[in-house]
Amino acid sequence: MEPHQDEPRRDPAAPQRSEVPALLTTPAEPEPTLIDVLVLDDSRFDALQLQRDCRSTDLPVRVSIASGIEEFRQMLQARRYHVVFIDYLLPDGDGLAAQEMLRGIEKNGQAPVVMISGEARHDVAVEAIRSGCIDYKAKTDLDRDALKSLILRALEAGSRVAQQNLQSALEAQREEIVAAMRAIVREEVSRGVPGATAPESGAVTLQMLRSYGLIPEDKPGDWEDLLDDPAMQFVFRKH
Repeated sequence: MEPHQDEPRRDPAAPQRSEVPALLTTPAEPEPTLIDVLVLDDSRFDALQLQRDCRSTDLPVRVSIASGIEEFRQMLQARRYHVVFIDYLLPDGDGLAAQEMLRGIEKNGQAPVVMISGEARHDVAVEAIRSGCIDYKAKTDLDRDALKSLILRALEAGSRVAQQNLQSALEAQREEIVAAMRAIVREEVSRGVPGATAPESGAVTLQMLRSYGLIPEDKPGDWEDLLDDPAMQFVFRKH
């Protein structure tokens, strides 16, 4: 059995020590979201130069490099990219063919593309813009400021596409909901008034719809036509 140890006696005249609360730690700043950039260029020197120049823009970029079409395909299937730089002259095809392949890959089918080339060519520039590229640049024009502007433009373009896709998805979802609601209303109203004959029930239903202003008083008709009319919209109320 261990000997009992008394607590040391405190001197009443001695100043009392106050408990010091633990220091509050400042939460770390969240890391910025990376901007994923993909470069397709068979010239290792040019690709690495473009990678260095992208990093010099002070944007939080992560630059990946593909040296051929097949490697390009695999990288497009593996990760979503915010902007893609494609060299026009490739040993296994050209930049326009590579861009067309990109459009067929779901993960990056709408990624902003910049066509680049070792020399400025008007015909390539026109064809690149027509095919959907956000810009065409000679490699000698890809300095720090030009790259920063291109990356920011690509982010803006990608944001617009994402907003349009979201809006389309919401519209499609709303149409599905409205179609389901029409079916439910049709089923409920078709049950009629309990104990009434079919003509009486139909008359009551028609009068009810007129009382809500859904059918004009002077317009005879079948209430089912109302539910089939695409111009007739449901109003979703917020509570």
